[in-house]
Amino acid sequence: MDALQIALVLGALLAVATLAGFAWQNTQGSVSRRALSSLPPDVPHTLVDQTAVITLLQFSGPFCSYCAAMRGVLGAEASSSEGLVAHREIDITEHPELTSALKVSQTPTTFLVTRSGHIISRIHGAAKPPVVAEEVHQALTTRKAQSDEYLI
Repeated sequence: MDALQIALVLGALLAVATLAGFAWQNTQGSVSRRALSSLPPDVPHTLVDQTAVITLLQFSGPFCSYCAAMRGVLGAEASSSEGLVAHREIDITEHPELTSALKVSQTPTTFLVTRSGHIISRIHGAAKPPVVAEEVHQALTTRKAQSDEYLI
């Protein structure tokens, strides 16, 4: 290979790696609201705070810098919610059975769970504070609307 071919191959590799990095970055903080009825039976319901309307279950790794950032975001959201929202962090190395039961494939992964164990949504990766705030607001609004229907 001559120098021109090597430069072209390296340039192409750099371009592909850059595009892959941008694609990965765009998936961080995405929210999915697939219909999951409740926590799987092998996940203990003691993980859910029974005093809060919604518990933010964060699955983290011990050396994950994004997890530390997400811990701050979720903690701030829980502390500003006046007791409506709780934050619990689960280390995937201490509870690998939970990661397989809930199909956690990346850290951080956060579940919004009601006190009865119903999974409202899942946040993939590290999300920015406005995304978390909007998801919590929507979850609280949805839960209130559902409970108000029973009062009519």
